[in-house]
Amino acid sequence: MPHQIFLTHEGTRYELTPVVGPMSWSDSIEELGQRLDFTLPIASATPYFKFKIAPADIVTVINEGKVIFMGYIFDMTYTETNRAITCYDPLFYLNKSKTTIQFKGKETATACVKKLLGPFAIPTARIATMNTKIKKIYNEQTYSDIIKDILYQAKRDIGEDYRFQMENGKLVIDRQNAFLLDVAIKLSSNSGKFDLLEFISNPQRRVSISELRNSIVITKDDQVYTSIAAPDSIGKYGLLQEAITFDGNTLSDAKRQALSALQELNRVNEEVSFDLLGHDDVRSGRVLKITEAKTGIIGQFIITSTNHTLANGIHKVSCTFKRY
Repeated sequence: MPHQIFLTHEGTRYELTPVVGPMSWSDSIEELGQRLDFTLPIASATPYFKFKIAPADIVTVINEGKVIFMGYIFDMTYTETNRAITCYDPLFYLNKSKTTIQFKGKETATACVKKLLGPFAIPTARIATMNTKIKKIYNEQTYSDIIKDILYQAKRDIGEDYRFQMENGKLVIDRQNAFLLDVAIKLSSNSGKFDLLEFISNPQRRVSISELRNSIVITKDDQVYTSIAAPDSIGKYGLLQEAITFDGNTLSDAKRQALSALQELNRVNEEVSFDLLGHDDVRSGRVLKITEAKTGIIGQFIITSTNHTLANGIHKVSCTFKRY
């Protein structure tokens, strides 16, 4: 069954699939939420197909019974021949809303995130247990930036990223290793499995040490508190140092933060991009194991952004990656 798109206007649901034009949806690990774009003919062009549509209406895309996108209309552009519609999922509200809030070091990262999500009533599937205590004042910052900072603090304690996205219409926050993508997937429910990565096209790979850091200095109260370095890396690439302000309480926590930062930053950066036959499971934040010998794209990579297109029944996706 092909993708279906539905509109809910003032409680009435319409299926737009018969009249919708080219459709695209995209996401990125740099921003919370998914974006959906599609076109509709002007009302006079489809007198046989009547529906009402307005900003804040709910739009849902479904494939094989699974919610691929659920969000709200934010922009509508009218021309002589069509209407261009732009939608965002519920996480977009976190990007656009600001607050001032203080956490005094008594609440865990999980509790802080739940408190921040409270006013938005976002349907939630699961939020990982994050025991890091948060002690920080956030002044006039977006909810999304505050949550990303909290997840970053939790990451420093365990040395692994947390990902934040909507899945099947519900919010999921979990460790990076929970988002490993099996490349042996089905094109449809009644087909056999195939290797998605057999269909790579336009592969590109960029290698750089411009963001590499092989020495970490932790400061507190304007003084060096602790430091750590990688001598082999310094000997190979030269000294590339990062300074981080520590707002914790113990030296052991500071050393753990320094080690986590060194493990994250002391690496050659690889930026990869290519196109694939479209599949709904290909989302930013997922991890793929790739072997593309011509450009040397070999190993596990995190999808950093995706752009899906669906036109004339053909589904394609363009992706960017970084090494896992």
